[in-house]
Amino acid sequence: MTQEQIQKLEETILHKNDKIHVALIADSPWIPGYCGHTFVDYYARNEVFINDNRKIRKDFPDAIFVPGWWVEYGMAAEPTGFGCPTCFFDDNLPHMHPLTEDLDKAEEIFGNIPVPDPRVDGFMPLILNQQRYYQPLMEQDGEEVYMVCARGPFTVASHMFTVTQLLMLMMINPEAADKLLSKTVECVKRWLEAQLENVKTAKAIMVLDDVCGYFSPEDFETLCMPYMKQVFSAFPEVRHYFHNDFTSNSCYSHLTEMGVDVFNFTHMQEIGESRKLAGDKVVFMGNVPPMLLAQSAPKTVYDTTKQVIESYVAANGSHHGLLLSTGGGMPMGAVKPNIDAMIQAVKDYNLTL
Repeated sequence: MTQEQIQKLEETILHKNDKIHVALIADSPWIPGYCGHTFVDYYARNEVFINDNRKIRKDFPDAIFVPGWWVEYGMAAEPTGFGCPTCFFDDNLPHMHPLTEDLDKAEEIFGNIPVPDPRVDGFMPLILNQQRYYQPLMEQDGEEVYMVCARGPFTVASHMFTVTQLLMLMMINPEAADKLLSKTVECVKRWLEAQLENVKTAKAIMVLDDVCGYFSPEDFETLCMPYMKQVFSAFPEVRHYFHNDFTSNSCYSHLTEMGVDVFNFTHMQEIGESRKLAGDKVVFMGNVPPMLLAQSAPKTVYDTTKQVIESYVAANGSHHGLLLSTGGGMPMGAVKPNIDAMIQAVKDYNLTL
């Protein structure tokens, strides 16, 4: 990100933004296809990664891409540290195979598995090396790394044991689930620490965890929040971004206690009602339906974007504390006319402020 973009984010976090800014989570589900490359080329060829990230900035100069120059292999970084077998495809995200699906063996397997070292285990050391390689190239473009990212402890665990089995384990054998989740929490913390040491300019972390949204509000508070708080509280000196675009709103009333500064959430929850539920402190990053950018006409995108802003302002009392975004990450197939329409809707609304 440029210093100007970082300043816009910081002003929004302080609820002092004079305008609404567009911030888009851009990563491999969208970037390589938009730029005409395969997933494998995007992950494995440095020149493709560099050129593709430069292209989206050139095509959309009014958007802030979050986290920006994100080195990732889908969701494979942390699970491969634990030893999950992984398959790569030209036309889709990597797929990880669980370590086990046997509930009876879960406590033994997860009780004995070591917490990975991000500097040597799985794909994490490769990502760290790529981060070091790209930093001087970013600086040549007047940018720096503002944020480092990790999948959250529940999402990491779900790749090691599948979502269904993890949820069952938490209900029928909470001690075994705690052995697993305590280790994924530690892995996430170590992974973020290693990246912050690797990227001296970072001023924020983003934790992405949809799986913790599967629980009811009551179960989220007792079963999920303690683990999520451990992650965020370990990094008091940086901003905390949280992505959870699962369809429920179970975590919304707990965001402030979790230590979240900026929340990216699902388009399935109306933004005005979500503002009331979450309180007025947490910055919202949302929540235009992502697939509109791939499947609808520009006018539909424009009108929907205006509606999202108006609903937010009506509930919040002002435009402060909003980063206009999709309700989740940029989807596969999102096209330029639709992205332009979303950005233009924000520009036009800003003229009224």
